[in-house]
Order: sequence, then structure tokens, then C-alpha cells
Amino acid sequence: MTKSSSKTSSRRELIWLVLVATVLIGAVVLVRTNAREITRFIEANPILGGGLYLVLNILDAVIAPGATLPLIPVAAHAWGRVPAALVTVTGWTVGSLIAFLIARRWGYPIVRKLTSVERVKKLKPYVPNDVFWSVVLLRLVMPMDVISYVAGLFTDMSISRYVIATLLGLTPTAFLLAYLGKLPHAYDLIMFGIGGAVVAAYFLFTRRRTSRATAHRASHA
Repeated sequence: MTKSSSKTSSRRELIWLVLVATVLIGAVVLVRTNAREITRFIEANPILGGGLYLVLNILDAVIAPGATLPLIPVAAHAWGRVPAALVTVTGWTVGSLIAFLIARRWGYPIVRKLTSVERVKKLKPYVPNDVFWSVVLLRLVMPMDVISYVAGLFTDMSISRYVIATLLGLTPTAFLLAYLGKLPHAYDLIMFGIGGAVVAAYFLFTRRRTSRATAHRASHA
């Protein structure tokens, strides 16, 4: 890879990260501004509100990782921490399973329409032999759609093991977010977390690019 192409790739990755952060923070501001109205709607229409929240979390796991984070404080205030966490885990798990099955059944032609194939391919070399615990650990820190597609495309992991690993990885995060959702500065914490995740992702990506470029130069020295 040439120096110019590496810089171009890094620039595109930075633009993508900033775009994602902007969209997520915009969603936080939008939900925060209308939190009372959304909470009243959920309380007045528990079945419809719960169903919509579940569907949105399923879509979150398939095509828009992180988009429903601003709704977790609303759900926690409307239903309480435990019910909100349980519905969140259910939605994320069902959505992650759908993404996994899409990748397993139809492969790249469909995956490229739902997420970034480049990100999926970049994770392929890091798929370890012990996939189960890797999925559990990655679920704690990585966007859900990418992990689902990577596992579906590049592993022979069974559906049952995938679901169990997903539940083990997502449950602590969902309960933590539901707990934080009832704190006075919940939305500030969410925005801080989004910003921190973007900065960390960019520096990790840049470091990986630098390491590869150094190794490439050394091999041709």
C-alpha cells in the first residue's frame, strides 16, 4: 500500500467515524429534547410503545448500531431498569441473529447493502479459533452489526452457540446502560461515551495502519 493510498484510507475512516458520531449525537439531542413526550407515549401505549422499542432495537443491531442508545433512558424511566434492559437485550439479540443468518445464507451480495464490507473484511484476520468467547468479549465493545456479519461469513459457529455468546456479551452492557439511563446526566454520559469510542477507534485504526506501513517498509528494506 502506498503512502498516499494509506492517507486516503485513513481520511475516509475518519470521515466515516465523524459521520457516525454526528448522527448518534444528533439522535441523543433529538430524543433528549422530546424525552417527556416519548415517555408519555410509551406509558399511555405500553404494548405499542414496547413493540416499537423492540423493533427499533432489532433494526439497530442489523443496520444502525448505536442508534437506539438515546432511547434506553426513556425506556428505563417508563418501565424501570430491569424491564428496559430485558427488552433491549431481546431486541439486540434478535437483530444480531438476523444479521448473522443473512451473512450465513446470502454472503457478501446482501451484506454489502446493509453494512460496510470494508470493515467486515478488516476484521477477518482477527477471527480466532475460539470464536465463542471472542464473540462474548467483542459484544461488550464493538458495533453489533459488524460482529454478526463477520461471524456469519467467516466462521462455522452454530446458531445456538452464537445466540448464547451474544446474550452473554450484550446483557451486561444493556443492564449498565439501563442503570445509567436513570441517572440525572444520562444523556451527557451517552454523548461522552460516543465521543470516546470514536476517538479510541480512530487511534486504533491509525496505529494499525502505521504498524502495517512500518512492516511493509521493513520487508522491502
